[in-house]
Amino acid sequence: MSTKPYQTVNRQRYRLAEGGSFEMHLSQDLVISEEPLNIVLHWTCQETGELLEKTLMVTMRTPGDDASLVTGLLLSHAVIEHAEQIQSIISSELNQCDITLAASVVLDWESLTRHFISHSGCGICGTSNVKKLAHTFNVTIDETPQWVPVSALLTFSAQLRQQQSLFSLTGGVHSAGIFSLQACLSVKEDVGRHNAVDKVIGDLLTQSKLANQSILMLSGRISFELMQKAVAAKIPVVVAIGAPSSLAIAVAKQFNITLIGFVSEHTFNVYHGDFRLQKQH
Repeated sequence: MSTKPYQTVNRQRYRLAEGGSFEMHLSQDLVISEEPLNIVLHWTCQETGELLEKTLMVTMRTPGDDASLVTGLLLSHAVIEHAEQIQSIISSELNQCDITLAASVVLDWESLTRHFISHSGCGICGTSNVKKLAHTFNVTIDETPQWVPVSALLTFSAQLRQQQSLFSLTGGVHSAGIFSLQACLSVKEDVGRHNAVDKVIGDLLTQSKLANQSILMLSGRISFELMQKAVAAKIPVVVAIGAPSSLAIAVAKQFNITLIGFVSEHTFNVYHGDFRLQKQH
């Protein structure tokens, strides 16, 4: 087990030389760490008052920010609505994270475990799941018009790239950042794009800094699962360097979220919700 987010490994580097032959050089490289995290949930049975304990899941992640990761994960699966519903989080050196929920939290374990397999990674997600999100998350997402200058989207995209320190070292991570118009609120990196989003949302939820008018910036594509996390955090604008999936667009339309993809130095594509954009200087 490594506590570092990256490790040093030996490598053989091949280079095509003149004449068509290859030259080989021995050197070292930095690679991103990927390790399992066993997430154990402790909660109070509302009928008996008994403290129950079960393993929620084992997820692969880059070590670091585990408390933020599990906080964002619980929010995105409707286990909690605010950080105060978590009594304690204990991370061990054995790659285990124990979360104790506040006694007032009502938890339906069977419903929760069904919910955890309903995402794009398992291949069973469909349009019905988009409709179910509206029942799972009874949220109001800010619909203020024309509050996002289009120039800010390009600026935030550049700022996200500048803060990808682990990517600069290893080239092996995804990143997610949450911005207000005034500042970059938080940026997190992880081997998994969903983990990066959970970490950045969990970080701000713990600090009570999740704002009604905020922008989630992503370094890759936009999937159903990532849009679900934006819905849970009530984030009205999602922007990515990559493309959205069809279900991501469906979620954007269901919750009237501004969804933007393929953002680059000079251009971007709006797939839904352009009413939030200020199109004139």
